[in-house]
Amino acid sequence: MQTIFVKDYDEMSQKAYELVREVIEKNEDPVLSLNTGGTPRGLFKHLVEGINNGLDIRKATLFNLDEYVGPKGAVYTVRTYMYENLFNLIQDEPKHAYLIDSAADNLEKEIERYKDLLSKHKRNIQILGLGTNGHIGANEPGTPFDSTMFLAKHEESTIQSTMKEYGIIREEAPTEMITLGFTEILDAEKVVLLVSGEHKAEAVKAFLEGEITTECPVTALRNHDNVIVIIDEAAASLLEK
Repeated sequence: MQTIFVKDYDEMSQKAYELVREVIEKNEDPVLSLNTGGTPRGLFKHLVEGINNGLDIRKATLFNLDEYVGPKGAVYTVRTYMYENLFNLIQDEPKHAYLIDSAADNLEKEIERYKDLLSKHKRNIQILGLGTNGHIGANEPGTPFDSTMFLAKHEESTIQSTMKEYGIIREEAPTEMITLGFTEILDAEKVVLLVSGEHKAEAVKAFLEGEITTECPVTALRNHDNVIVIIDEAAASLLEK
């Protein structure tokens, strides 16, 4: 695992974009899997600017890390985020953009459909964020490190984070999410974890200085050579080393 320490959120976003840009430029058929939420907003802004200034997204295939269970048009869905922060803002379209259907009648069949697509497209890069309780995607504390794509129930801390991020009340917040498991996440050629902010400092300390345990899901990444972690000063503020 490679750890990159940066000054702040802006530098983290720039470093992440540089890695994404490199994948797009150096691969004939680049395959990217993106995450959503507050952490990657800066990355998405750089990506939109890059695409509208010549970065060739037309050859790329896009996946997503996860998707909330709920109406497709809900403010919190990954689909809504992708359109508002990428698809509606770029002049060219990716070759393929595979979204998880948050409102599928049969969620188990939807999971199998997406797993089949993933098996046919080797991902060059997987972008991740870190939850305050150490979760990755919807791999909450207690999730086995050999998890595969599944329907997960959110812990209360994750529900509260969703409410804050999207300005919704508890009754509107989703409580379930379809997520890639650690097996699919770590199958990407390069896994990039972005962490910013003092509110993530406890999770960062547990990740880098605590024991490797399913009670801190992100520790599943620690002994893998294909993982790059980009952490800003605020998120690293509790580290002793």
